[in-house]
Amino acid sequence: MKITLNGKIGEHLVTFKSDLGHGAAHWQDNKPLSNTSYHIELEINDFFEWDKNIVLAEKHNCSINLIDNYIVFNAKVISCEEQGILVLSLGKDIIFIEASDSCEIGSYVSFFTTPDNVMLYPIEL
Repeated sequence: MKITLNGKIGEHLVTFKSDLGHGAAHWQDNKPLSNTSYHIELEINDFFEWDKNIVLAEKHNCSINLIDNYIVFNAKVISCEEQGILVLSLGKDIIFIEASDSCEIGSYVSFFTTPDNVMLYPIEL
């Protein structure tokens, strides 16, 4: 995923924007530079419980938004693995999350977590 860093919130949290929206996350490298574009891998370290912090999405699109200090994702389910691991399409990228149960392949889910549970790893292409 390609992002542009907007600024810092504290020592390791950064704000960013991408084609899918905007958010905040934990930067996992050297000092980030504001107004600089990076290709990143996104990792989410949280457990998602149905009807608590993950639901079936009404909108069938992929997005990232920062709402009331939570980062909210909308993504398409492309696979449901054993033990509640969901493989999701977030735009052109694939992410994995751990959920309390699986759901129908092809459905869209909306889930949220705090920015400190979202890790951004810059990568070289």
